[in-house]
Amino acid sequence: MKAAQRLAEAPQPDLERIRQALERGAQQTLRCGEIIRRLRGFVARGEVERRPEPVGKLIEEASALALVGAKEHGVRVDLGLVEAVWIVEVDRVQIQQVLLNLMRNSVEAMEDSDRRELSVRVTPAEGMVQLTVADTGPGVAPEVAGLLFQPFVTTKAEGMGIGLSVCRTIVEAHGGRLWMEPNPGGGSLFHFTVPVASA
Repeated sequence: MKAAQRLAEAPQPDLERIRQALERGAQQTLRCGEIIRRLRGFVARGEVERRPEPVGKLIEEASALALVGAKEHGVRVDLGLVEAVWIVEVDRVQIQQVLLNLMRNSVEAMEDSDRRELSVRVTPAEGMVQLTVADTGPGVAPEVAGLLFQPFVTTKAEGMGIGLSVCRTIVEAHGGRLWMEPNPGGGSLFHFTVPVASA
């Protein structure tokens, strides 16, 4: 919506581009509503609707929402889609919410960094697929790292501290695990695993 607003404020507004920006905004709003509805069902009843999903498409769709405005803030993004060839057995909306949360956290963590690089990597892991979201932010303080996935623990001034806790619950409900480690090049690596779809 902010893109449409900027276009509308131009000296000679491009109505077609404004229409396209509003249309994209409306689509993303509907997707947000679906994500919230499914997450509420999951939290209330532990619902997981697993289906075979291409992992590359999961990343691509989640990034469309997570990385809005990232390039304008100087974030260089590498989604690693060439290597993301596996089919996984997941609840699409829930796993996309995990990806979205991890990517948004990474972008926010790099706000004051000179080097702003976000990457997503996919690797096989013994019947599972491991997804890694890496950033070049300041990293996580050691005293916070051990508590990071507990409810109401946050490193953000205005954060509620439920994002990573819900992400871990979702991943564990899929039979996977979610963990963090320092990025050797500076920043953080968030890894999580999900099951490969059976043939």
